[in-house]
Amino acid sequence: MFFVTLEEAARNGDLAMVKWLCDVRGEWSPYAAVLAASGGHLHVLKWLRANIFSSSPAASMDDAAANGHLQVLKWMQTNGGYATPAAMNKAAGNGHLEVVKWLHVTRPEGCTAAAMDAAAANGHVDIVQWLQTHRREGCTSSAMDEAATHGHLSIVHWLHEKRKEGCTTRAMDGAAMNGHLAVVQWLHRHRKEGCTTAAMDGAARANHLEVVQWLQKNRKEGCTRAAMNLAARNGHLEVVQWLHSNRKEGCTTDAMDQAAAHGHLPVVQWLHRNRKEGCTTNAIDRAAGAGHLDVVQWLHNHRAEGCTVAAMDNAAGRGHLKVIQWLHANRSEGCTGAAMDRAAGSGHFAVLLFLQSERFEGCTSKAFVNATSADELEILQWLFEHYRSQFGHDRLQLFAVGKFYTLQWLKQESILEDLPESERHYD
Repeated sequence: MFFVTLEEAARNGDLAMVKWLCDVRGEWSPYAAVLAASGGHLHVLKWLRANIFSSSPAASMDDAAANGHLQVLKWMQTNGGYATPAAMNKAAGNGHLEVVKWLHVTRPEGCTAAAMDAAAANGHVDIVQWLQTHRREGCTSSAMDEAATHGHLSIVHWLHEKRKEGCTTRAMDGAAMNGHLAVVQWLHRHRKEGCTTAAMDGAARANHLEVVQWLQKNRKEGCTRAAMNLAARNGHLEVVQWLHSNRKEGCTTDAMDQAAAHGHLPVVQWLHRNRKEGCTTNAIDRAAGAGHLDVVQWLHNHRAEGCTVAAMDNAAGRGHLKVIQWLHANRSEGCTGAAMDRAAGSGHFAVLLFLQSERFEGCTSKAFVNATSADELEILQWLFEHYRSQFGHDRLQLFAVGKFYTLQWLKQESILEDLPESERHYD
């Protein structure tokens, strides 16, 4: 824990804390210098060099370069720092042109094609052009693929004109998924790679209806059932309706299941009225787990699939008491011991009290482990009061590490003595 604290202080540039920790323990971490460099904290680096390291710290310059800390790099250059090609690659990807130039002139490591790829992906046209002029590594097809995916049309055009690597179908697929219609159209006119069904599937998932419609009119790849499934999952009713009217792929039961799980009741209702795929028990099970009581009630009243014990188990784990109460009053599936086990680990005391009062399933030994791991001491005490017979020989002390009051209570109540002698650890 000491070294974690020291390293975090160095990362954050907290020199006072670094000094205090080193004074108190007389120990240090070589990684502290790397973290200080990464954060641009030259004052921490200089102090470590003067007071801790007997010689210059052998620290990597890569992260300092990635974050654009040129002054730190210059200091490290004469104080034992070292670099790899990742330094220029990362600096290029993050838009630090001055760092790229400095590394090019000062360091021998150079870069790889990943430098231009990353710069293109992140829209740093100035760095792409500089690398083209001053370096020989070039790029890969990932440069245009990623530039297209992120909507950097000017870079796509430049790479098309100046480089020979081209792109793959990932370029148009990615641009479509992210709604970059202008990029999709440009690639369609100027490149031959085309796209795959992932283009329309991804555009539908992200609610880019205009892109979906353009692909329908201008491309032949079409989509898969994932298009409607994913649009339904994300609540994009207009896209679902358009696909229903203009495409033949349809959907699967996953469409209604996922729409229900994410609380999109209008989508669930529309699918029920207009499609034949229906849903599975996953619909209520997952809607209950997410607390969407209105969806649970609607499915109960209008669909025949029902649910499983997972509905109440899931709801209990997430503290959705109203859903649990409704399921208890209106459904017959009930729950399992997992309901109380999960509630114990999530701190949902009201759920535990309801399950104890109204249900008979109880808990398992996992409830004790979950409560201990989550440092829910009040719940742990309650479990031992009401369900001690369910406690097995789980090593609770292992799960109580770092949880002072919980561990003290376990010792105070001699609960650890329930373990075999060979499994007790008091240190």
